[in-house]
Amino acid sequence: MMNLKGTAVGWVGDDGEFPGVIEVQLIDAEGTVHSLIDKVPIFGRTEDLGPDSTYPLPVDICVVLIERIDGDRALIELCWQARNTERTRYVVPSVDLAP
Repeated sequence: MMNLKGTAVGWVGDDGEFPGVIEVQLIDAEGTVHSLIDKVPIFGRTEDLGPDSTYPLPVDICVVLIERIDGDRALIELCWQARNTERTRYVVPSVDLAP
């Protein structure tokens, strides 16, 4: 597994669940912004992500590297399926990946 750079852009709510739900964005290799909405622990940094936090904040998105493409891009798959989309695979800049 690897980590993809993402940005927490806001608190969505708690839906009666602890510790709550946030919106995180990732940018694909074409520069398109994709929104992922899910529980805070999925994006790590639980102590920094809350309803009173000052957004945006950097987060790590857990991904699996499927294939490197042309050296500067990579096909990845999310380690989970976000609540707001069925899409789990993206082509992202390789520079945004870390072990």
